[in-house]
Amino acid sequence: MRQKVPILVISCVFLIGAAIVVNAAEIAQTNGVRPIAKLTDLFDDPVVVRGKGFEVKRSQVEDAFTAYAANLAARGQSLSEDHRPLREAQLLDRLIITRILNNRAIDQDKLRARELSGKFIAEARKAVASEEMFRRQLKAAGMSQEAFTNRVMEQAVAEAVIERELKPKVTITDAQVEEFYQKGADLLVKEMEAGVERMGSNPKTTIGDLAEARKRVEDIKRLNLEKLQQPEKVRASHILIATRDRETEEELKPEVKKQKLQLAQKLLTRARGGEDFAKLVKEFSDDKETARDGGDYVFSRSDPFLPEFKSAAFSLGTNQISDLVTTMYGYHIIKLHERIPAKKLDFSKVAPEIKEALTQQALQSKMPDYFAEMKKEAAIEILDPKYKTTLPQGTVDSLRPPS
Repeated sequence: MRQKVPILVISCVFLIGAAIVVNAAEIAQTNGVRPIAKLTDLFDDPVVVRGKGFEVKRSQVEDAFTAYAANLAARGQSLSEDHRPLREAQLLDRLIITRILNNRAIDQDKLRARELSGKFIAEARKAVASEEMFRRQLKAAGMSQEAFTNRVMEQAVAEAVIERELKPKVTITDAQVEEFYQKGADLLVKEMEAGVERMGSNPKTTIGDLAEARKRVEDIKRLNLEKLQQPEKVRASHILIATRDRETEEELKPEVKKQKLQLAQKLLTRARGGEDFAKLVKEFSDDKETARDGGDYVFSRSDPFLPEFKSAAFSLGTNQISDLVTTMYGYHIIKLHERIPAKKLDFSKVAPEIKEALTQQALQSKMPDYFAEMKKEAAIEILDPKYKTTLPQGTVDSLRPPS
């Protein structure tokens, strides 16, 4: 049975977008941090950067930093004060780029952005238990639904502009896709191989250094090829005798659970005695997802199924029936129908995904020059002295929260 995986953090990360954490206040309380007033609540909110058609205020940099720090906290990480100036500067750079991209947007971009943002917001709402929980998390972060929607839309517009202006300049050939499929060679591998060639022609390079560099290249190729592997899977069905109330999900009383156990034991005897397992599933199973048609589950070891269920299923031989397996849901009788061996995914199925992944790599490599040219055209004026020496020139993708 599939486990429900709780989603604790809602974030929005587009190509250059900052993550939006909507439970920042709860995270702060968990870490023993008391919410404090912003500096901009006590003093003026000066403009720190100005460009053609836009400006960025100090409060916007502070909000971006708070969201970034909260994302780190949600992952059990933190940022030292020594690194704060650089991170703030990088976040400011991201805000500048986002503003410039939004100013470059045409009607086509805005239409595409509505599609992207609508899809993201719908997924964000589904990721929490209820609409009320969604509103509560937004409120905890001090963000209205309108502000959340506007920020998502702003990032979506930025992505749409990049998609229109920069993506057509990227060409990925069929040969490149084929080489990735066969050898695991992507654009990063190509760059690293060129670096190894340069090392080899340098008389100061040691044999050990060269061997280590080659190993790193081969490791990346291997990891890329592993992504093309479909893991071993099993196809199994089961009879569930639930020990929780179907409506309330509360545990049944001990005497009722005892009766359920006795029923499960009798059904196990009947199943092992040769009765039609699919018929027993339809008649007795409390798993309504499969009981209606005697359907099967197909899953790998990494899929989000109950661990006891997975362990039992992978320990069985074909057509073998398990002992009673106890989980939080009740008693299971599992029958393994088929083992599906691990195999490499068919080229025709993964080729489009490989091409898109290589396209995104190529886009990332072009972004530093693209952003630098945009900022030059926008006549950026840095008004806060502390950012004049720290504002980066390259891509801001490194600011995505660690995975």
